[in-house]
Amino acid sequence: MTTALPTLTPEAQSLAALAQGRTGTGPRIRRAPWFLRALPGALCLAFFAYMFIGVMPMTDASAITSGDGNSTERLAVLGMTGIALFEIIRRRRIVLPLVLRSWPVWLVLGWFCASVSWAAFPDIAVRRVTVMVFICIITLAIAAGIGPMRRVLGLMAGILVVVIAGDLAVTVLNPGFAFTEIGVRGYHQQKNVAGLVAMLAFIIAIGWTCAAPRPRRVLAGLAFALAAFGFLVLTKSKTSMMLALLGAGLLPCMLVLRRMGPAAALFLTLAGIGAVGVTYLGVTAFSGDFIGLLTPGNDASFTGRTQIWDFAASEIARRPWTGYGFGSFWDVGDANDPLLRAPPGSWLATLKIGERADVVINEAHNGYLDLRLQGGAPALAFAVLAQLLTIYALAVKLFSRRTIRADAVAAATFLVIALVVLVHNATESSLWMRGQVLANVSILISLLAFRREPAPEPAGKRP
Repeated sequence: MTTALPTLTPEAQSLAALAQGRTGTGPRIRRAPWFLRALPGALCLAFFAYMFIGVMPMTDASAITSGDGNSTERLAVLGMTGIALFEIIRRRRIVLPLVLRSWPVWLVLGWFCASVSWAAFPDIAVRRVTVMVFICIITLAIAAGIGPMRRVLGLMAGILVVVIAGDLAVTVLNPGFAFTEIGVRGYHQQKNVAGLVAMLAFIIAIGWTCAAPRPRRVLAGLAFALAAFGFLVLTKSKTSMMLALLGAGLLPCMLVLRRMGPAAALFLTLAGIGAVGVTYLGVTAFSGDFIGLLTPGNDASFTGRTQIWDFAASEIARRPWTGYGFGSFWDVGDANDPLLRAPPGSWLATLKIGERADVVINEAHNGYLDLRLQGGAPALAFAVLAQLLTIYALAVKLFSRRTIRADAVAAATFLVIALVVLVHNATESSLWMRGQVLANVSILISLLAFRREPAPEPAGKRP
């Protein structure tokens, strides 16, 4: 008569294997050298520095540099891409499933790559879409190797502390460069970029503080948030200020909804959408301007943006399904500047073209219009779909019981940023806009959202 041996649970098997490794009775698990383990974090920091600091701080923007970049920037992107390819090959077993799960990102990128074949300026489109491909490769390597979401949040917070400190230092020590007629820009090329970075810093500061609300961390986080918002006010970037306050309000709500559960969250979300709809109907019923109420100073023209939107819509009508190709509408040289086709009587027709321009218009100031200008209706549909699926994937992580609190706060922070991006593109262009800070951040957030989260680390090894 034989006696059946007890079957060990997977958890017990893991503990037994760990015990064997410690006592030397089983095969030891070989760990990669420390510099290989540190490579994803170093690449992530380099990528954030490239986005938020740039390769040439304290330089004036021009139509040429904003359109074609410079050799230093190309070298930086190529260097990061080389490291990323090494990481992708090394982590191919993780990367391949991530590529399949993040198909919405590659759908958008693939469409823009295809747009080279019908682009108005194919040589320009090839250069610019190649840089976008490199950005996607870099973010793919980061998402595959960086580890839990809280680590990304911490690295982003760390680099943004340096950025805000640098901006404030330049504002004090070099006011001749930092101050412009329309707002403070710090060491950035223009004040809108400075405002966008400060907005992200403010939201990240709140998320980083909520991830581990210990007394010292709370004080440090509040100081970081106040410094970021103070600099944001100095930039006079109205859109970024409004979105920063929106993000600051949404983030605690996300964490409260997590405690309430997904059903309550869905109900309250639908109720909020319904309340906005009822308010809209109520305002318009009395001949009110609902959109104007949402803008500072009740400015229904959005500081003259409506004329840019009308011009963009007329250009979209020329190529409604294909657009002009990725990066082949704006910044295509003085002789081909689209504003040369601006209708007489519009203030756009009075602008100077080229480097002598007092105001450079190189976007439609509406991301949804710019998507159609570059890739037609399919580009708009694919990009919005990718963003909505990103939001859904982050919401799943937020409400999952397997997600520890610190990672849930990071997911909530990135979810808020993803929602802010949708609103931001109503008056600015950042969805898949080349060289735009929010565009690069959005791609990284999407890849983080679509991946399978790594297994939780032992309590003693958590940062």
